[in-house]
Amino acid sequence: MLVVPVAAALALGLIGCSRPAGPASSAGGPTASAGAAPAAGPSPAAVSGVGVVAEVNGAPIMASELEQKLGARLARQRQEEYEIRRQALDELIGERLLAAEAAKRRVSTEELLRREVDSKAATMTEAQIDTIYEQNKDRFAGQARGDALARIREAVAGRAKAERRAAFEKELRDAAQVAVRLEAPHAAVEIPAGAPSTGAANAPVTIVEFTDYQCPYCHRAQGVIEEVLERYSGKVRLVHLDFPLEGHPGALPAARAARCAGEQGKFWEYHRNLMTTKGSLDDADLKGRAVSLQLSASTFATCLSSGRHDAAIQASVKEGEGLGVTGTPAYFVNGRMISGARPVESFAEVIDAQLAGR
Repeated sequence: MLVVPVAAALALGLIGCSRPAGPASSAGGPTASAGAAPAAGPSPAAVSGVGVVAEVNGAPIMASELEQKLGARLARQRQEEYEIRRQALDELIGERLLAAEAAKRRVSTEELLRREVDSKAATMTEAQIDTIYEQNKDRFAGQARGDALARIREAVAGRAKAERRAAFEKELRDAAQVAVRLEAPHAAVEIPAGAPSTGAANAPVTIVEFTDYQCPYCHRAQGVIEEVLERYSGKVRLVHLDFPLEGHPGALPAARAARCAGEQGKFWEYHRNLMTTKGSLDDADLKGRAVSLQLSASTFATCLSSGRHDAAIQASVKEGEGLGVTGTPAYFVNGRMISGARPVESFAEVIDAQLAGR
C-alpha cells in the first residue's frame, strides 16, 4: 500500500528552501521563479568586451561593468532555462518511448497507460485516508470533512499514478538506447582555501554544496549525498560552503558551530549531527552537540562566541550569490548546478557523464 504524507501529496513541487520574498540581494537582484519561463534579457555576447554601453554625465559605463552586474541574474536564468528545456525534453523522450512500446504491443498509447499505469498504481484504503485526515486536520480548517477527504484521495491517487508512470517510463528508457545531448550550463566555482572537504583531493569530480543547517530539505538531502559519496568512493570530493538563509535564525550560529568543530578535527561529524539530529540550534543545543562528539567544551565555547568564522561564512554566501544560488540545498558537480533536494539518480547522471568525459 502507498503511504504518502498529506503535505507531500498536496505540495509536490517543493524541493528546497528559498529566501523570503523581498528586495533584491546585493548580488544582483531578483531572478525568474522556478517553473516559469525566464524573462528575455541580453545574451552574454551582447554585453561582452570593453565597449561603452552607456554614459552618465559624460562618465562611461563599460560593458564589463554591466556583465559583472548581471552575473548572478544571468547564471540563475541560464540554469532555469536549462531545467525547463530538460524537463520538456524528458517529456518528449517519454512520449516517444510510450508510443514505440504501444506500437510494439499493437495497442494505443492510452490503452498502454491504462494497463501499465492506471491499473498498477498503488492505492490506499479509506481507513488510511481517514488516518491522514485525522493527522492533518489543521491543514483543512474551514473545510467539510467530506471535501477534505476527497481532496486527500485525489492528491494521493494523482501522486501514485505519477510515480507509477515515471517508473514505467524508466523501465522503457533503461531498455532503450537514449542519448541526451542537450548542453547544460557550467559555472566556475571558486573554492576558498580551507573550505571543509572530504574525499580524495585529486578526485575527478568535485561536488560543491551550499547548505543551510535549518533547512529541512538540506536535512533530507544528507542521506542522498552520503549515498553518492559511498557509491563513487575515490572518484568524488565533497566541498561544503555555507548559505544561511534569512528567516532561519539558527542557520548562522550552526554554521559557526560546525566550523568551530572543524578546528578540533570534527567538522564532518558535527555537520552530519546537525543534518540528521533535530534540535533548537540555540547556544545550549550547539554546545550540547559538541559535548556529545567529545570536543573540548571550553575551546568550542570560546570559538563559538568569537565569531571568527563569520567572514568565511559570508564569503561562502557571496560566492553562492554570484553563481545564482537563491535557495538551499544547491550543488555544483564539476560546475553543473543541481538545485534542491534531488534523488541519487540526478547526481549519478551528471557524475557518470563527467567520468565518461562528456
